[in-house]
Amino acid sequence: MASRAFGIPGFSRKRSGSDHSPARQDETDANIDARETLDEEPAREAAADISETFDLIEADLAVAARSIVSSAGAVKDQIDDQTRIISGIRSDTTQLSARSSEATANASQLAEAIEELTKTSREIGAQVANTTTLADKAGGIASQANDGVTELRSAVQKIADVVSMISAVAKQTNLLALNATIEAARAGEAGKGFAVVANEVKQLSEQTQRATDEISANISQLQVTAEGSIEAVNLIIGVIDEIRPSFVSVAGAVEEQVATTDEIGRSAHMTADFVREVSERVAAISTATDAADETGTQITEASTRMTGLTEALSTRFTMLIRQTRAGNRRRHDRFPVDLQGRLEGAGFELTVRTLDISEGGALLKMPEDRTVAVGTRAVLELKGAGRLPITIVGTSTLGLHCAFGELDEAARAGLGTLIERVRSENEGFINAAKETAAKIEAALTQAVQSGRLDIEALYDTDYQPVPGSDPQQVTTRGLGVLEEILPPLQERLLDASKAQGMTFCVAVDRNGYLPVHNRIYSHPQKPDDPVWNAANCRNRRIFDDRAGLCAARNTRPFLIQSYPRDMGNGQIVWMREIDVPLHVFGRHWGGFRTAYKL
Repeated sequence: MASRAFGIPGFSRKRSGSDHSPARQDETDANIDARETLDEEPAREAAADISETFDLIEADLAVAARSIVSSAGAVKDQIDDQTRIISGIRSDTTQLSARSSEATANASQLAEAIEELTKTSREIGAQVANTTTLADKAGGIASQANDGVTELRSAVQKIADVVSMISAVAKQTNLLALNATIEAARAGEAGKGFAVVANEVKQLSEQTQRATDEISANISQLQVTAEGSIEAVNLIIGVIDEIRPSFVSVAGAVEEQVATTDEIGRSAHMTADFVREVSERVAAISTATDAADETGTQITEASTRMTGLTEALSTRFTMLIRQTRAGNRRRHDRFPVDLQGRLEGAGFELTVRTLDISEGGALLKMPEDRTVAVGTRAVLELKGAGRLPITIVGTSTLGLHCAFGELDEAARAGLGTLIERVRSENEGFINAAKETAAKIEAALTQAVQSGRLDIEALYDTDYQPVPGSDPQQVTTRGLGVLEEILPPLQERLLDASKAQGMTFCVAVDRNGYLPVHNRIYSHPQKPDDPVWNAANCRNRRIFDDRAGLCAARNTRPFLIQSYPRDMGNGQIVWMREIDVPLHVFGRHWGGFRTAYKL
C-alpha cells in the first residue's frame, strides 16, 4: 500500500540522489505540499459523502414517513367511513330494536287478548249451548203446559155442563116450588105445611140458582183465562220454535269463532315468537355492531398512534441526524431574543416579535388572527438592524420561519452588531451551563467508579410507570442515586442564576426523561388534579417534545433554542434554553437543560 504524508509539523520527505540544491529542495517541498493537498481531498470527499448520505437518509425517511402517514390516513378515512356506516347501522338497529320491542309487547298483548277472546268465545258457546238446551226444555214444558191447559179447558167445560144441568134442575125445582106454593094456597089450612116445604124448596132452588150462576161466571172467566193461557203457551211454543234455528246458527257461529280465535291465537303466539326471535337477532346485530364499532375505534386509535409514532420517529431520527456535525444543516447558530419589529409585505403590515435570530434568518411570533403564506417576500424592520429583506420559508406551531435575503452593507453590519450583542448576552449562560454540566458528569462518573451507581442502571431506559400518576410519572433503576446526586448541583445553579431570570435547570437522559427536577417543581402529585400536577410535579416525567429531544440528543458543545413551555391548563410560557450534552465515560447520557424566560 502506498504511504501518504498528512502535513505533520516538521515532517518532510527527501529524495535520494546527489542533487541537494536549494532550488531542488523548494521543488521537493512544493511537491510535498501538493501531495498533502491531494491527501486532504479524500477526507473532504468522505465528509461530503457522509453529509450527502445523511441528506439522502433524511429524504428517504421523510418520504417513508409521508407514505406511512398517508397510508395510515387512508386507513383512518376508510375506518371513519366504516364507522359512519356502522353508526348508521347502530342507529337503524336501535330503532329496529325499539320497534321490535314494541312489536313484541304488542304481539304478546295481542296473544293474551286473543286467549281472553277465545276463553270468552268458549264461554259464549257454552252459554249458547246451554240456552239451546233451556229453550228445548222450555219448549217441552210449554207443550206440557199447553196439554195441561187443554185438559183443564175440557174439565172446565165438563163442569160447566154439569153446572148448566144443575141450573136447569134448580130452575125446574123453583118452578115446581112455585106451583106447590100455589097449590098449597088453594088448599088453605090444610096446605100450610106443604106451603112451608114448598117455600124452603123454592129458597133452596134460588140459592142453587145463584150458586150455579156464580159458578158459571167463574167457569166462564176460567175458560177465558184458559184460552188466554193456551194462546200464550202456543205463542211461547211458536217463539221457541222460531228462535231454535237461530240458536243453532249462533251455536255454529260461536263454534266457528272459537275455532278461528284458536287459529288466530296460534298465529299470534307464532308472531310473538317470531318477533321475539327478531328482537334477539337485532340485539345480536347491535352487539356485533358495537363490537365492530369498538374494533374500528381501536383500529383508528392504532392508526392514529402509528401516525404519531411514525411522525415522532421521523422527528427523532431527523433530530439525531441534525445533532451530528455532519448532519447539521444550520450554517449559523440561532440565539433566542425577544425583539419587537414590523413585517411589511404586499397588502399587509404587521407588528411581530422575534423568538430567535441568526445571521441567516429569524423565527417570528405572529398575531394569532393573521397568517402569511409560505414563499411570501417581505421586509422585517428591527431596531438596531434596519430593514431586512426576508422570505417566508415555513410555518409551524412555533411561529413564522423566515430566511434573510441579500443584505446591503448597512443591514449586514446592523444585524451583525445585534447578533454579537445577543451572543455576548448568552455567553454567561453558556458558561454557567457548561460548568454545572461538567460537575454533573464528574459526580456521575465518581458514583459509577465507586460502585454506588451501576453503569447499566444509569443508562436504564426500561421506564416503569408510577401507578395512579397523572400526568404519567416513571422510574428507572438509577433513579434513587440520581435523586441524591443531582439536587445539590441543580439547586445551587438555580439559586445563583435567579437574578438572571433562570426558571429551571435539570439533567435529562437521551430520551428526554427528567428524573430529578428542581424542588419547586417536584411536589407530590395530588389525586384527581392533573392540571395542578402538570405545573407542580414535573419530576420523573418524560418530555420528548421537540425542545426536550433537541436538548437530550444534542452532542455539540452547546445548543441555544427557544420554545413554548406548556405549564398546563392552557398556560404557555416562551423560554430561552441553553443545553449542554452530558457524557459519562465518553458515552452520551443526555443533556443539561438551563431555561430562562424569554
